[in-house]
Amino acid sequence: MSPSPRTRLLAAAVALLALAPLAACGTANGSSGAPAGDNLVIGISRKLTALDPAKGSSVDGDGSIQRAIYEGLTSYDANQQLQPQLATSWQQTDQTTWTFTLRDGVTFSDGSPFTASDVVFTFNRYLDPNTKITTAAAVKAFVSSVEAPDDHTVVIHTKGPYLDLPDRLANFFIQDETFVKAHPDDVKAAVGTGPYVLDTVDLENGATLHRNDSYWGAEPQWKTVAYKVLETEAARVQAAQAGSIDVAIQYEPADLKLFGKSKDYTTGSQWSSWNNTLRLNENIKPLDDVRVRQALNYAIDKQAIIRDVLGADVQPLAGQALAAPYDKVNPDLTAYPYDPAKARQLLAEAGYPQGFDIELGLSTGTYVAQDAAAQVIAKQLGEVGVRVNITQQAFPNWVQRTYSDQNAPGLYYIGYTSGYKAIAERLRTYATSNAQTHYAQPDTTYDGLVAKVTTATTAEEQQQYANQATAQFRDQAHVVFLWPQPLTYVVRKNLQWTPRPEHWLEPQEFSPKAS
Repeated sequence: MSPSPRTRLLAAAVALLALAPLAACGTANGSSGAPAGDNLVIGISRKLTALDPAKGSSVDGDGSIQRAIYEGLTSYDANQQLQPQLATSWQQTDQTTWTFTLRDGVTFSDGSPFTASDVVFTFNRYLDPNTKITTAAAVKAFVSSVEAPDDHTVVIHTKGPYLDLPDRLANFFIQDETFVKAHPDDVKAAVGTGPYVLDTVDLENGATLHRNDSYWGAEPQWKTVAYKVLETEAARVQAAQAGSIDVAIQYEPADLKLFGKSKDYTTGSQWSSWNNTLRLNENIKPLDDVRVRQALNYAIDKQAIIRDVLGADVQPLAGQALAAPYDKVNPDLTAYPYDPAKARQLLAEAGYPQGFDIELGLSTGTYVAQDAAAQVIAKQLGEVGVRVNITQQAFPNWVQRTYSDQNAPGLYYIGYTSGYKAIAERLRTYATSNAQTHYAQPDTTYDGLVAKVTTATTAEEQQQYANQATAQFRDQAHVVFLWPQPLTYVVRKNLQWTPRPEHWLEPQEFSPKAS
């Protein structure tokens, strides 16, 4: 960035920090108050890891901030409809070639023009054989190469037929080539084409943004936005009780009742696209034995935990890490039933009649009612002889640990969502290539079926292979299937907002209600 924009950003940051304490003038139990000074304050439940989309993209943390700063070629709106964004149109010219026409007159927030070369550069960061981007494998699985015939045209060559390309690109953010090359390792730097510009960022505590006055699209309501990290349930509750936020998600259902008579806030709980499981490190014995993995599934009473802990209107995952209405599920699969006798039998057959010791790793404050659910899970596993040691880390440290084949916990509680519905990509999360997958040996059968889902030429063929993949995955019990995570939230009554099932908290989607 040139000196003058940087000076402007620093000045805006100081001004924004002065505004932040004035974000709300009421309290959860006091008089109703509107967001003050055109500033919106959003509570997020995870510490930040990076604002570079290639290095961090947790939806309830980095990802929500990124969606205010960056844009993709396509995007899903709040009603789950795919829309043009940086691309105005696209067409599939043959089975492995897609042509995207780019929007004219778009600039990055530092004033540099957005062109097709930025799109090519963004893809090539992932396609580089030497890349260290942890999500690169997912992009390499379907993209062969990308070229720019001119400044406003991008041609994407896929490795085979790929029906879901426009859908998949809805959460693939385009970056400024010049800026990224100038800040190759700066996880706190961000310049995009989106409606907001980054002012300050503190990975532990949050970030501040201001409105992008050169934005090509509709002007967002808020002049400034503050994201506050509220890493624990207690912090989220206290922030709402103090009236210091305008919206936050990830409240335990029981705590929503605290705001039932609030004059300032309304609460809600709905379905989400997050599907929670216990992932398994199969490099750790005895998790390399399918009978042990199946036993863990039989040993946990998911229905009881949903009823007594979550208190939400969801059902156990039906033997697949997908759930309707967001996903196209396999209708022939059912949830593992609660059968502790069957679990003990399988453990004995595997050579563990007295059970074994295992670690269950949690991330602090990340998933709804996770801590209470983990305690019940540990108790139920203990009843079949599996002695669980629960550990907990701050989210960034926990994430790094889950990437390690040797050091990842034996079990870790995790949920996945996405900004797209592409079923191949939803399934690829559990393929051997995924950075958080730890199989003793590659599961070539599952990987092969996901590859067939990826290259299917019709929707019917795609669903056929997806059903085969989910059936095989259930049989191998590569995870302990838990439940879809509910989306719970507290939001000011004077704000208009459509909650997104993916958990995005995009400031441009909030507006004051008409008085």
